[in-house]
Amino acid sequence: MSDLHDPEVRPLWEAIRDRWVATGDLTAIKSVRVTLSGTGLARINGWLAYAPSTTRGTRRPRLTARDGRVTVPIDRVLEALGPTIELADILQTTVGIPEVLQPNRRLAAMKADVWAYAHSVLPGAPQLLAYLRAGGLSENSVEDRRRLIDALARAHTLLPLDRPVPLPRLSLYCAGDPHYFDLNPPGQGAKLVMLVAELTGQPLSTAIAPNSRAALLARCGIHVDRISSTVIGFNLVATGDGPIDDAIRAATASRRPLHLSLYDLIMHRPHISPARPVLVVENPSVIEEAIIRGCQEPLACTSGSLAAVDHEFLQYLADDGVPILYSGDQDSSGENISELVRTRFGARVLKPVPAQFGGGVTETPVYQENASFLDLLLGPDSSDPLGPMVTSDLPVDGANS
Repeated sequence: MSDLHDPEVRPLWEAIRDRWVATGDLTAIKSVRVTLSGTGLARINGWLAYAPSTTRGTRRPRLTARDGRVTVPIDRVLEALGPTIELADILQTTVGIPEVLQPNRRLAAMKADVWAYAHSVLPGAPQLLAYLRAGGLSENSVEDRRRLIDALARAHTLLPLDRPVPLPRLSLYCAGDPHYFDLNPPGQGAKLVMLVAELTGQPLSTAIAPNSRAALLARCGIHVDRISSTVIGFNLVATGDGPIDDAIRAATASRRPLHLSLYDLIMHRPHISPARPVLVVENPSVIEEAIIRGCQEPLACTSGSLAAVDHEFLQYLADDGVPILYSGDQDSSGENISELVRTRFGARVLKPVPAQFGGGVTETPVYQENASFLDLLLGPDSSDPLGPMVTSDLPVDGANS
């Protein structure tokens, strides 16, 4: 349309361009207020009068000026100009597009391309796509997002697998990197879990705990690492008749610690006696000290932050009605783990009163290797060459709060 270049209409295009510069999003501009001459206003009203949706019986009100300014609805103008007219093209040919907006146009085009492609290769995962879109997209992240979509799309075509495979093999096949779908950041395993949840009809929020994620992936034939990570048991009393129950009994009889893997727990679920509480600790050094001291109480160790095997073991204890005592380092990480074990598995948290380590409240971390802390957990040992720093008679804050 040659009248798009009418100088009397130019103020409209300038107003739209300026708003675009200010907002960075051309599609978000619904209307602009602009000063127009009578000729310019007449020109725009002429376009609107012949819009496809305007008929003699449905003619919309003409635009009018108030205090010399007119509010122009952009959607009505574009409707009147027709579907082949792009607003960005009009601005480019009439008033020009500043350099600051060129990256925005490129990014908008890249976004449209990425999401159109994603919808074509992940047709069965609309919730996952909505989640990915909500995370935003920048010019620097387009390549990484395309790689993620490609990897998920390859997995989509394979699932459910004809036979189980380890997660690193699937990662290598789909992304060229055996660690790409690692479940811990910077791995993209959380997105794979979301894909599997959607494909199996599970809510995306189902697999929050590590063992839940492992179980969900296993439904499609994907096995996370079930071997290298273990929970350490010592003096546990098994009541079942499976091979892992037998291994626990043999280890307890010979007074040695036993490493239980996620594979052991899933394939041969043991049962632990609820007759005595199990003290679960954060650090393996506590188990070492228990062996040295000849401790007779049932113990287990998660070795720091809870992995899938730890969640599985603690859930089994809770399901079997075994009273769980938990103790970790008195630092921010240990406190977080303690709260998780308390709220998720109903454990009673054992921790010394900080004032007993120096006569007053302190923010200094207290670690389980502290002699007084060990005496609290395992009982006093007068032969300890490192001895309690303050006192071995520490009160315990063990309430479920």
